[in-house]
Amino acid sequence: MKKVGWWHFELSVPKDWDIVAQGQSRDVEIFRLADSFSVRLEVSLEKTPFEKAKSVDELLEAFRKNWEKRLGELKKKEGIEAELKHAFKEDIEVYGHKGALWGFRVGGALMMAAVWYCEKSERSISLTFTPRSPDEKDLFLTILRDSKCHFSTAAERALWSTLLFDIHLPQKYRLVAAKFTALSSYCVFEDPEGPEYLLVGYSGLASVVLDRYKKGIREWFEKNILKESMKSLRIEIPKLKYEKENDDMITFKGETFSLLKSKKKMFIGKIWLDKKIDRILTNGVYTSITRREDAVKILEDLFEQMQKVSI
Repeated sequence: MKKVGWWHFELSVPKDWDIVAQGQSRDVEIFRLADSFSVRLEVSLEKTPFEKAKSVDELLEAFRKNWEKRLGELKKKEGIEAELKHAFKEDIEVYGHKGALWGFRVGGALMMAAVWYCEKSERSISLTFTPRSPDEKDLFLTILRDSKCHFSTAAERALWSTLLFDIHLPQKYRLVAAKFTALSSYCVFEDPEGPEYLLVGYSGLASVVLDRYKKGIREWFEKNILKESMKSLRIEIPKLKYEKENDDMITFKGETFSLLKSKKKMFIGKIWLDKKIDRILTNGVYTSITRREDAVKILEDLFEQMQKVSI
């Protein structure tokens, strides 16, 4: 088993499972994990103020109705009819919260779900599991026993699991942009009180990717990561100056113009080629120029965490 985390929710899953999809709306955040063949688990986290919290039975009923709605839409759009049938229900406890484990069948196929409310993070939570066989109920229970839906202290850092590396960030940072493709993948995290942004990104196989770019890793960064991630945030990106650290690493820095120092923004970071894993990696910090010292420390921390993928 391995630990994975996304949207401030952590759990242990089989080693061959990875996060393959993620997204959010105004009130709901989701991510899905899959093995080599198909999606095995969906995690849904719905923001629910404590005063509007539902009981476990109400959460389970809402989950059932949502599935009936999905099946109704499937029948209407594709003419596929599948009946929803109850299989079993059990009381469970997840990270100190009372919940319910529900087994149900969709067109004969067994599914399992767990629902509960976390008053600490104020979220209604549901996990939908697709077992290979009824015996995998024990696997689902193991996953639930090690699920973490809230932080016990403010000092705990949140785990974010990309396909290539894990990073731990202070709880204040929220994911605001992400993309995962063979050519380039990235995540952008925001400190809402900043505004401050953290960028992490990487390539697919560098030996293949770099054939497209005459200027090497700098051109890959500018045409993929910089163009798609930071510019989507609608912030002023300063003109960057690049400095070669060695044959495989470049640093960049830039500052926006303002007569007031408190209004000036800076964007600093690194781009490097990791030959051990045949990947290009990058990180960066966009913040107020008055936070230069803190930004350097953040970069050093990110770099150290991202280096672990080579170990």
